[in-house]
Parts: sequence; C-alpha cells; structure tokens
Amino acid sequence: MDDSDWTALVDSAEAITDLYASPPRLNGGACELFYVQIDERCTSVTLGFDTNVLPSHPPAAWAEKAYNTVEFHLKFTGVEGLRIAGWDAGARHATVALRRVAGATGLVFTLEGPGSFLGFTASTSRVTRVRPYLAATAL
Repeated sequence: MDDSDWTALVDSAEAITDLYASPPRLNGGACELFYVQIDERCTSVTLGFDTNVLPSHPPAAWAEKAYNTVEFHLKFTGVEGLRIAGWDAGARHATVALRRVAGATGLVFTLEGPGSFLGFTASTSRVTRVRPYLAATAL
C-alpha cells in the first residue's frame, strides 16, 4: 500500500476523508512533518503534519477563515520497538511509510531520510486533530 492510501490504515480517518476527495500524500512534498511527541508512559507517538493542499470539501465553519495550510495529527498507541537513529533538519521532508503488520492488525511506521530514522510498530492509530491556519509562507 503506498502513502496515498494512508487514510485506510488509521481510525477517525473521516476527519481527513470528509475534507478531501483525494487526501494529500504523506510523501512527495504534499505534507511536511512538523511535530513528534513520544510519550513513554502511554506508549504512544503523535506526529503532526502540515499540508498546503487545501480541502476540496471544507466545512462551513472554515468558510469565514483565511487559511493556506491544514494541520493534522496522527496518534499511534500501543507503540513497541521504537527506534530513532539520528534526527537531521531534513527529517521534515523524509520518506514516510505506513503499512499493516503482516498477519496482524497492527501498523508499522517508518520515516527515513539522510541522517534521520524513526520507526515503530503500533496497535492502533487515529487522526486526533485537524485545523486550518494562515501560514506566513507557503510550504
């Protein structure tokens, strides 16, 4: 499964799929990673992405707002095997892969780029936040 199908792998994906006829790809410059929170107590990882791909079906509440960027967060729970190997400034544009664990219900997440690696398995994932905002400069 390529990164254009990522919404099929996460719970609460309607927070994204209701906005977009075709959700932005996690790779290829459509989305930029801007936030990583690792919570060892809850065995969770939350990732924040920005995209300047504007929704084809924005909610009525957004009509009054000036925005050129949409932010969304993906929270992974039941995280195991967390591995980080370097974190370069280019990690914002690294290659992201999200796939099902073969023969199981869990997911494998990896982020790889020159000087950066983040990888883990998770039992669940969900979209936890989506909001529009006006960025000072486009991505």
